[in-house]
Amino acid sequence: MPVTFAGLLTVALENQAEKMVMNDFQFSLIIPASTMTQDEILDATDALGNAGCTDASIRGHAEGIELLFERTAESLQAAIASAISDVERAGYRVARAEMEREAISV
Repeated sequence: MPVTFAGLLTVALENQAEKMVMNDFQFSLIIPASTMTQDEILDATDALGNAGCTDASIRGHAEGIELLFERTAESLQAAIASAISDVERAGYRVARAEMEREAISV
């Protein structure tokens, strides 16, 4: 059977995928917002979910909204970056990311 470029590429991609280790990371993103009505909270939840934040829980925060993520990614940086991108796609601005001390492995 002849070897094709597509066949070699498929094998290379499968080998690369096997080497990638995906981990779950827990962190919070803080979104500045003024006091919201019930309808505004529901609209924010829908917008964030539609933008890809389905792996986050939403709760109130002294500064606005806190999104509690448990995101699967190759690295903590990739998890946080993709979450920020999703939040921005929903039309919100992220003030900062936070983590519990126990969530940081050394």
